[in-house]
Amino acid sequence: MRWLLAAVLLSLSTLASAADVRFDAFYFFQSESVLQQKGINVDSLGRYTRALQSQIYKAFKKTKVAPSSGYVVIAIRSDGATYSWLDMTPTVHEYFDNQIYDIVQKLPPPEVKSGIFVFAMKMAIDTPVFTRKAVPEPADWPAARKKISNPDNIEELVMSLWPD
Repeated sequence: MRWLLAAVLLSLSTLASAADVRFDAFYFFQSESVLQQKGINVDSLGRYTRALQSQIYKAFKKTKVAPSSGYVVIAIRSDGATYSWLDMTPTVHEYFDNQIYDIVQKLPPPEVKSGIFVFAMKMAIDTPVFTRKAVPEPADWPAARKKISNPDNIEELVMSLWPD
């Protein structure tokens, strides 16, 4: 009986230490007509986002992270290059931000025929509550908006932040 109790407690402690990552709504920074011009295919985008969610879930599965909610923002260029930002409250440790960045870099993105496609997914880590924030705004975006000619142009904003 003691062995059974010890085994149950050990398995519960293992489960309690895993981060629970959940995803919710998408936010598109560009209008539907712009997405059509860019040739965004809904089916390939769906496959990409499911793979992305699955890989992020697996990366966090064996870790313990403080509860946080917000967005993971993804930019995809027409040459297939990708970039990501987190907009989470409270901010997650840089290690986990880099893990998500690496996942985004390794997954083959959907085709973008021209320019840059930018979208975000709501994400919650170890909390049942998703962010109420309507529009994603990663930490370095407000300062970058002040330096560009058209602060409402998402492609110009993303290119100003994209490392060479």
